[in-house]
Amino acid sequence: MDVRWRSMVRYGVLLACHGFAQAAPADDHQRGLQAYQRGDVVGAMSALRAGAKAGHAPSQALLGFILDRADFSEEAAALYRSAADQGDAEGHAGLAHLHTTGRGVAKDEKLALQHFSKAADLGHVASMLALAEAYQKNQWGLDADGRDAARAMDTWRRAVEHQHIASAEALARAYQRGNAAVTPDATQAAAWQARAAALRKTLATPVAKTAPP
Repeated sequence: MDVRWRSMVRYGVLLACHGFAQAAPADDHQRGLQAYQRGDVVGAMSALRAGAKAGHAPSQALLGFILDRADFSEEAAALYRSAADQGDAEGHAGLAHLHTTGRGVAKDEKLALQHFSKAADLGHVASMLALAEAYQKNQWGLDADGRDAARAMDTWRRAVEHQHIASAEALARAYQRGNAAVTPDATQAAAWQARAAALRKTLATPVAKTAPP
């Protein structure tokens, strides 16, 4: 962890003891997000603490992320959990990551899987991709060829919609050999292999920059 980042977070924690400005939680979150995006960690924490204290899930999740990066894992876990309890996707994703490593919480792959799944269902793209990778590698007790085959196929399809090449290739392999969810289908296998090739070409093509007016 970057020493400068951790120092800024420590300073932000100390400032929190001096109280919070009164504002709507959503406004606090917006100010905190803008401060974070411009690299003002202390300012971000000052704004987010107020929203988090008021029970605003997005503020809790972002503050948890900042603390997580600075290795204040137990505080981060508490904030992520509070956000997740309110159905916040970032809260679920953050808690899932902690459970995969055992930082701030007990290492528990089953809980990590549950939280990644909930985050993915809420549209969290990074969680979709994490699940797609886990199905490909049979991690966290998953079995992409057996009992979990149908869920694996669905997860890969969702990941492909977000330009995940490896998921298109996983679908091609599944249709080539078949699994508990689908029978071998050469046409489908070829279609998914073509989709993977198209994605690879698209992602490798530089985006043209237009001249300013």
